[in-house]
Amino acid sequence: MALSQKKVLDRRLEAENVTLLKHLLSMELRRLKTEMGCDMIFFMGVDGRTFSSDVPFHLDVKQFYLFNLLKANLTHICSQLSSENLRIAIEQYREGTFLISGVGDKAFLAMVFSKPILPTEFQKLINGAIKGSTVIKHILELKPIREDILQQYPKEVSEELRKLSRLLFVERFDQTKQYKKNMEILEFIKKKLADVVGVGAVDEIVTVTFNELGTTAPYMTDQLWRIFLEKVIQKHVKAISGEIMADECYRTWMPELERKLKSFV
Repeated sequence: MALSQKKVLDRRLEAENVTLLKHLLSMELRRLKTEMGCDMIFFMGVDGRTFSSDVPFHLDVKQFYLFNLLKANLTHICSQLSSENLRIAIEQYREGTFLISGVGDKAFLAMVFSKPILPTEFQKLINGAIKGSTVIKHILELKPIREDILQQYPKEVSEELRKLSRLLFVERFDQTKQYKKNMEILEFIKKKLADVVGVGAVDEIVTVTFNELGTTAPYMTDQLWRIFLEKVIQKHVKAISGEIMADECYRTWMPELERKLKSFV
């Protein structure tokens, strides 16, 4: 089997657990707050619960007033969302503006602006809020970020979901089951190697073999681990410890690797 096989690596990540889901939501709220230029943003349920938010650590007088005004209006806003099918609304006061955007039937985004907003800016803000609400709804429904699904959305929504999944990969890949599995498999192989070739040769053998495969430990698949271990035994263990030792390692290590791989299913 030629190992010049092309490595196709889609460096995007799904929110596969609660921690990653919360991080993905936080990333989208931060992005939306910056893009919209609002002072505060809240992701809330129609029962008034706050699921996530991005609020300055220190509020000035105007921001503090608007924060309390939003809390005072929550009952009315939630009632409109749950009983009157409110989807989007802009409420302007002397001190600032609220932009409310529904996220499905049970949640909504509330954006708070302390700066003056001209009526000519409303459509741009509404478009941004609708995009953000659609992205968050997709995340909450735990839909995969696949091209056939992304094509169902407007271009700006699908591009935002792709961008978020790539950012999640960069920021949180080391917390995924795939990463943890691969690190455990790597340690298993290193310990086996150290027993037969000596500790000093292990890192060099591992590095050379990964270079030949054109990848690194975090991105390995089950099939690549099988190829990796076979190359390590047949090329390096045989050269250092002899053919008899290599045959023994192959006979015992390969089944152990299979058990390890299956134990993570």
